[in-house]
Parts: sequence; structure tokens; C-alpha cells
Amino acid sequence: MKVLIVGAGIAGLLMYRELQRQGIEADIIEKQSSLNTLGAGICLPGNAMKQFEALCLKQAILAKAHQVKEVRFETHQRELLASASLKQGILAQQPFVALSRQSLMDILSEGIEKQIQFSRSIVNVTHKQSSQLVRFNDGSVLEYDLVIGADGMNSNVRESLFDTPELNDLDVTHWRFIVEMPTALLEPSYLVGESDAFMFYPIGKNQVYCYGQAANQQIKALYHDHKKSMLAVFKHYHPSVISAINNATVISQGRLKSVVSNQVYCKRTVLIGDALHGCPPSLKQGVAQTLNDVRVLSKCLKNAYSIDMALADFKSIRLKEVSWIVNESNKIIRLAQLGSSRFGRFIRNVLIRLQGPQNVRAWRKLMADQEVK
Repeated sequence: MKVLIVGAGIAGLLMYRELQRQGIEADIIEKQSSLNTLGAGICLPGNAMKQFEALCLKQAILAKAHQVKEVRFETHQRELLASASLKQGILAQQPFVALSRQSLMDILSEGIEKQIQFSRSIVNVTHKQSSQLVRFNDGSVLEYDLVIGADGMNSNVRESLFDTPELNDLDVTHWRFIVEMPTALLEPSYLVGESDAFMFYPIGKNQVYCYGQAANQQIKALYHDHKKSMLAVFKHYHPSVISAINNATVISQGRLKSVVSNQVYCKRTVLIGDALHGCPPSLKQGVAQTLNDVRVLSKCLKNAYSIDMALADFKSIRLKEVSWIVNESNKIIRLAQLGSSRFGRFIRNVLIRLQGPQNVRAWRKLMADQEVK
């Protein structure tokens, strides 16, 4: 079997490592000229860490990560709405950690970066009876038994080969950055305002991953200067938020979107990672679900009678959980937007106080489901 992995991000690197471990021949290509380590923080709940433990990567991650003990939901002025411990019950089985994207990419690319074919991309794919004929941007043509699209939310593989490549635009703008501030007493804190929200998430000693979002209908203007946009949106927030924004050096801006398609695979091409289930980061499941994709797909390829059967099995196993993650993540975004009216804010805040942090409830379910598997 010969496999082509498109994309050398987190999903592609994990998939390549696993195929390498199984002795399956694979090429991995990346359209950029080097690894993309740009980005802010990566949050790894317990269900992700359990899988990294199985891959013998847990200790390497712990050496570079910050472990968190609880999650807090607060008003925009930092009045506590609800908190939940990550050290009790099923959540205590694995650490909940966060680290910079660069740190995680360094761990995953160690020892394999020389195998990545950079500045290489697909021009087109021709489906043959039992293989895929791939033409690359340098004019070369190679034949593969399987193509794995691991090229992220805005997947070129999904866009060019799948029937419903569209993304669901949630009409929400988001910003991300890393800032230096004291972390000794800081735990992940989600501040909810009107139809906006801001998050502090410690990822290392005096390093904090910050994330902000706001419904576009609320935003009066977006400026070329992302800091100016954020200060306009979050001007009514607690001084700690204003200080963090003012101290930010690099801020990335985007729109929240989620994958619509449930197709999973097309002939001999299959999607994994954000290309398959990209969605808002409400549940911090991007890496955890990518690990599930890699584990299940590699197992299906190993055990199935044929590649076609393996892909059908992969879809059957993954689609239910993937759909739940995307739907639940979108639901949390809609809950946050209840705050656009005074009555809506009251209902939303009451729900948070009564039910506790929504993401922690979801993590309990995911870890319980993981035990069953």
C-alpha cells in the first residue's frame, strides 16, 4: 500500500507517524515552504492526553505544557458565574494541559521533518479502479492507493474532490494571541458579555493564550489594525482584558466556521482533522478528534479486507462522534449569542450557574465514551 498525506500540520504529522509505525509506505506533502508553526495556543483535554499517552508522547508534551486544574465562567467584569474542577471524578484520570502551537509542532515533527516534501501541492486527482493518479504542481504524476486530506479547515482536497465542500459561516469574528502576564493563580477563564466573549488560558510560565470573539452584527467596524478592532469590541470588559489586548504584539483574526459535509471520503480519498470536522474551538477538541481519526483510520486500514472497506468502516465509526462535536460546538456559540438582549443574557447566565461550564460537561461525556471504547 502506498499513501499520500496532503498537509503537514498537526493532523498530517500524526497520520504520518502512525503509518510509519505500521510500516505503511507514505509520502507527506506541504504546500508551504516550511512547517507552519504560527498560531496561538493549543488546549489538550484529558481525552487527548490519554491518546498521546498511548503514542508515548505524553511526557514530551507535559515537559512543554502548562497543566490546569479548573475552568471558570465569569461575567465580562470577572464576576464568577460557575467553576468546575478538572481534578475530580473521571476528569482526574488524565491531566488537562495547554501549550503553544509551536511547541506541539516541534514534538510531532521531531525526526520526520526531512521526509516532508515542502512547496508541493496537488493540481488534480484522477480516480482509477483501485488507485488515485495524482498530478503535482511541478508537473510530476504519481500513483497512490489512498490519498489522505489533512490540509485543515480550508481544505483544498475537500474543495476540489468532494460534493459538498462548503463551510458554514457562523457570522462570528474571532481573535487569538499570546501575551505575557502572571499565571501563578490563573486558571482558564471564559468571560461572557453580550454576544461577545473573551478567554484567558495559561499555556506556560507567565504565558497566556487569549481568545476573543464577537457576533458580526454587534461589531460596528473592523479595522486593518486588529488591536484597534479588539479594543473597540471589548472596551466594556474588565481592565485585565484591556491590558492583555494592549500588551499583545501579534494578533490573528478570522471568522468562525464549521465543516458541513458528512461525506468523509470520496472514492480513494479520505479526510481527517479539521478538513473533516473543523468547527469552533468551544470544546477544545481539534487535536483530540484528530487523534481519534488517526487511530481509527490506521486500525481500519490494518484490519479491513480492502481499502474501500476500510474507508467505509472509518466513516461508520467516526461520523457519529464527529457530528456530535460539530453540533455541540456550534450550539455553545449560539448560547453565547443569547447575550445580545438583556433577557437573553439573564437566561444564558442562569443556565451557566445551574449547569456549570458547558465544555466541562462535554469533556466528562467524551472521557466516559473513551473508556467504553
